[in-house]
Amino acid sequence: MFKPIVKATLLSAVSFYSLNAFAQNADSDQSVVTYGQDYFEKFAPVTLLDMLQRVPGVQAILDANRQTGGTQRGGQQERGFGSGGDQILINNKRLSGKANNINSTLQRISSSQVERVEIIRGASGDLDVQSQGLVVNVIMDESGSSSSTFWKIGGRLSEGYIFTPNVQISHNGSNGNLDYMFGVEAKQGQHIEHRDDTIFTPDDVETGIAERRLDRQNKYVRLNANITYTPENGDEIRLNGQFEPGSLKIREPRFSQTTGEERAFQQWNEDADTQKWEFGGDYTKRIDGIGSWKTLFIANRDRSDKLDLYENIIDGDGVPSFRNDQYRVKSEKIIRTSLTTNIFKDQSLEIGAEAAINKFDKIFVSEDYDLGAYTVSINDDVAVKENRYEIFANHTYNISSSMVLQSSLIGEFSKISSVTVPLVGENIERSKKFSFLKPRVDFRYDFSNSDQLRLTVEKKVSQLDFQNFVASYDQSNDLLRLGNTGIVPEKSWNYNIAYEHRFPNDAGAIQVELFYRDLTDYIELVDFTEFEDELGNPIARGDLDLISKSGNIPTARSYGIKTTGSIRLGFIGLRNAVISVDHTWDDTEVEDQFSGVLRPFKWKSEHEITFNFRHDITDWGISYGGRGTIKTDNSRHELDQVANSYNGDNYEAFLEKRILGDMRLIFQFEHITPLKYATHVDFYNDHIRYNDLNRYEKRNWNYVREWSVYLQGTF
Repeated sequence: MFKPIVKATLLSAVSFYSLNAFAQNADSDQSVVTYGQDYFEKFAPVTLLDMLQRVPGVQAILDANRQTGGTQRGGQQERGFGSGGDQILINNKRLSGKANNINSTLQRISSSQVERVEIIRGASGDLDVQSQGLVVNVIMDESGSSSSTFWKIGGRLSEGYIFTPNVQISHNGSNGNLDYMFGVEAKQGQHIEHRDDTIFTPDDVETGIAERRLDRQNKYVRLNANITYTPENGDEIRLNGQFEPGSLKIREPRFSQTTGEERAFQQWNEDADTQKWEFGGDYTKRIDGIGSWKTLFIANRDRSDKLDLYENIIDGDGVPSFRNDQYRVKSEKIIRTSLTTNIFKDQSLEIGAEAAINKFDKIFVSEDYDLGAYTVSINDDVAVKENRYEIFANHTYNISSSMVLQSSLIGEFSKISSVTVPLVGENIERSKKFSFLKPRVDFRYDFSNSDQLRLTVEKKVSQLDFQNFVASYDQSNDLLRLGNTGIVPEKSWNYNIAYEHRFPNDAGAIQVELFYRDLTDYIELVDFTEFEDELGNPIARGDLDLISKSGNIPTARSYGIKTTGSIRLGFIGLRNAVISVDHTWDDTEVEDQFSGVLRPFKWKSEHEITFNFRHDITDWGISYGGRGTIKTDNSRHELDQVANSYNGDNYEAFLEKRILGDMRLIFQFEHITPLKYATHVDFYNDHIRYNDLNRYEKRNWNYVREWSVYLQGTF
């Protein structure tokens, strides 16, 4: 029923867009739409985040940043800066930070310090990043001195559990040529997850049940600062830093019961201490007659010390079964410098280089408990160092007022060295060198002020996730996953064509994008089982040592269509109301390394729909709305099991009320349904190639409802 409603809404908007009167100032460049302070006045925003939430199409970018934490690739934060990056910029530039990223900055900037917000579609040589689709560029007001203090207090209540508080305060302002922001946040978070399992024989006879009740609590204190200094000569110096100590505690009581037998009780405990710090900055200098020179740098460190303990509960007391001790430190040092110049009237060229030194050290020790003492079963000690260098050239050609061609070529050169200290025997040392050329071509053509075509061809090379180098324990599936230092980066050719139409009077926009990805050395679980001995003789099935680890699959592919739309609902009487809908159809295919069948990517849904709705009733000082996500089924394939999951729909809602002047009371409701998903897992007696089914399990997850309440304001 959801799709017909969305379709009807879109068609209605096309028919009635002329009833909307939300015209904005259009830049001379047809690809830029500008929202000035006059547009935001009626919403009485407190922070920059409040402003961006009122701009059509931007909420999807905010949600993506919230889920990934900024610049990420495949769930792992990208090392180095690179030419891509955040879709939200400040004064044409991205922040020179990773942990202290644009996401955490938005709610620390006062709305009074913002001059305008620009929505840029497609390629532009003036931006600090190359991005496909929308880019949000925030231009700050640099007229005079001002300051303000933002505060936020509240927390979250999980149904049936404790209240977790959150306190935040930040001060920002300007004094002459100096702009500054200082902030502190203390937060306690909680995640509750209930899981019920039912076990069956291959003949559908129930043989047992199991239950888990996970309670995950994390605490942290975050201190951050941003300083910008602009000398009279027009140069700009920006510095930022962040320090974040924290802790994590997981308590997961369990029980399992075989039909006709007594229940057995267990307890999973996890305790971790973490500490992160980061310092970064950038310097921009205008050179008369040449152009601008930019340099960015960053140094950071992330440490985690974690202990896992699995206990059997006997007569109310915990008896250890095994424990995992993990200590991990990763650090990064980056410097990136470039020179941008106008080589002809309508052409600009940026040339530069980047160097990044990355270190990753992790010790994983697993110990079994027997006869009153622990015995080491696995000791995986791996130290990794990556030296990576890039040289790049970005060329922008403004062919006409309606056509822009942007091309780039990046040469990447790296060396990854690793040292593995095994439980017995000599250290294992590996060193690999990589070199890649990564071209990119982006073409933008504006048919009119409302219609734009974008074509992009790009070669991408993934960065290795060093977590895959070291053994780890999968607590959800009770599996020990071995490390593999032999993985090579994943390569892909990406082809995109997108068409966007903007409705007149800023009534909304709709975009259709077709994409195709041709991947080589795709990274996923790979079979490392030896089926023959050194002489080439088959190994008996009962003597096989079954091993699966992260590795490379020769080829894979992905193609699909992404449709996005945002529409103002003034034509049905809801002034200042916007609904946005995104639908992605992504057909993925890779050869399963265990069974040989062609299947989708791990945990990849073929269809995903997200929607956002927001309505501001400015006369009453009230805002309300919600968001939702709908996904189709996905799967996970391993050496001796196959899991198929239904990802239950996820819905959230919010209500905001302006009180006592400029203060804002915010209510948020998460997991309204509440979120549920179910997994069917087939377990085989040994390798899946023998098709010898042992049992299957039906697992049901349930996330409890959560309510948040916050009071925020400025002074």
